[in-house]
Order: sequence, then C-alpha cells, then structure tokens
Amino acid sequence: MSAPARIPTGIDGLDAIIEGGFIRGDMHLLAGAPGTGKTILASTFAYNAVTKLKERVVYATFEESTEYLFRNMRKLGIDFATAEKGGNLKVIDLDALKGKELENNIQLLLAAVKETKSTVLIIDSLTALLLATESKFELRTFMKSVYKTLKNQGVTCLMTISQTPGGGFGIEGFVADSVMLLENVVDKDQFKTRLIVLKMRGTEHSKRYHTVAFAPKMSVSKY
Repeated sequence: MSAPARIPTGIDGLDAIIEGGFIRGDMHLLAGAPGTGKTILASTFAYNAVTKLKERVVYATFEESTEYLFRNMRKLGIDFATAEKGGNLKVIDLDALKGKELENNIQLLLAAVKETKSTVLIIDSLTALLLATESKFELRTFMKSVYKTLKNQGVTCLMTISQTPGGGFGIEGFVADSVMLLENVVDKDQFKTRLIVLKMRGTEHSKRYHTVAFAPKMSVSKY
C-alpha cells in the first residue's frame, strides 16, 4: 500500500514527528486551553499552505475578528492580508454570525470551500460553533455530517478546540482522524508551552511531549 499524501505544516520540528505532515483529506483536531497557541499553529499551517505549497485555504475565525487576527499574526511574520489579496486564501469572520443557527454557519463554510475550490479548511474555533448545539445527539449528527462532507470533497480540515487542563474529549475527539494537545506548564520556574500528538490515524507519530517556541517563528523541539 502506498503512503498517504500529506500536507507539510511548515512548522520546524513538527513535520518530523508526524511523518511529514497532515494526511490530506483527514480531519485534524488541535486542542488546548486559552493562550496555548492554537491560533498561531493553525495560522502558521494555513499561511505556509498558501504561500509555499500554493494550496487554496478557507480560514474561518470565530475567536477574534479578522482585523485582530491579521494584526496579531503580522507580528509573527504571517501576512494574511497580502496572502488573501493573492487569491488563494479566503478568511471568513464568523464573529459577525454569532447567534445564527449552527447549520447556517456550516453551510456558509462548505459553500466557501466549494466556491474557492479550496483544499484546506481551518475552523478557529470549533468550540464557538459547538456552543450552538442544543444536545449531544445534535452534536454527534453535526460532527458526522461535516466529517463525511469534507471527506467526500477531499478537503483537509484543521479545527481548534478549547479544553481545560485535565479535560477529556467528546464526540469531536473520536470523529477526528488526529488529535494534538497544547499545554502551558511551569518547568523549573519557567513558563513553557508543550505539544503532544494524542492520536493520528495512519501515522507513526511521536508519543512524547515536545517544547513549542513561538519566536522568531513557531517551532517544535525535544522536551
């Protein structure tokens, strides 16, 4: 059997521990408490995919407005404004859609992916969207529906989700093909961020914690 096609994240050290990148067409979940760098990792992946790999990407932001996302990422060398003008990136500000039904938001995202012929979808964050679900049954139906739709279209999806330290995963963790966790910890009187790959189907991934650095650019190294 041939090896699955992958999309490199472009993040120093990360691709080396996941056999070269995210498997194309899979759904990937990035979990962590607020302030652990989920948006930075998602943005770095999206920006590298657009500028270096010439992938078409839809980036849906719910946690912060497009204006603030662009401003904050620019400090890290991620120029979303220029990338969007280039035509391969479409950023959707879901903050303006708060209060609307979950189904409407999802249909908007899927329509944007189809319209732009995108191969990558970033949802930052899934937590905000899931707040619109009223029951576990609705959540399960939603996750399976989105998973099946994206799989059929061959779209690679990276979703961020907020998780409190020690918290477990719901249906989203079981449906996703891969789950990565970012954590902030105090190590020898120093505040550090670490990453671990909890699962990644079809991948011989590292099962250890790795240190994450954000400057001058995001990187993953031995913990």
